[in-house]
Amino acid sequence: MTDCAGTTSNGFNYTAQYELAVMSSVTWAATFRKDGIYRGMRHGRVFAVGELSDPDLRRAVMDDIEETWVGVH
Repeated sequence: MTDCAGTTSNGFNYTAQYELAVMSSVTWAATFRKDGIYRGMRHGRVFAVGELSDPDLRRAVMDDIEETWVGVH
């Protein structure tokens, strides 16, 4: 598992973990907070990442986290 953290465009901080899965994919789980208060958790999968470098893989995961969280809030 690899850890990452960031802030979404709508101001929520998150910590996440992701790991390689089957069929050239990555699964991730993230916990979201706003002003230090727990606001929720989401999980997801990013496909077709087998050819990505580590920095590009991290960016793909963080982009998917952003899209998943901001798309519902």
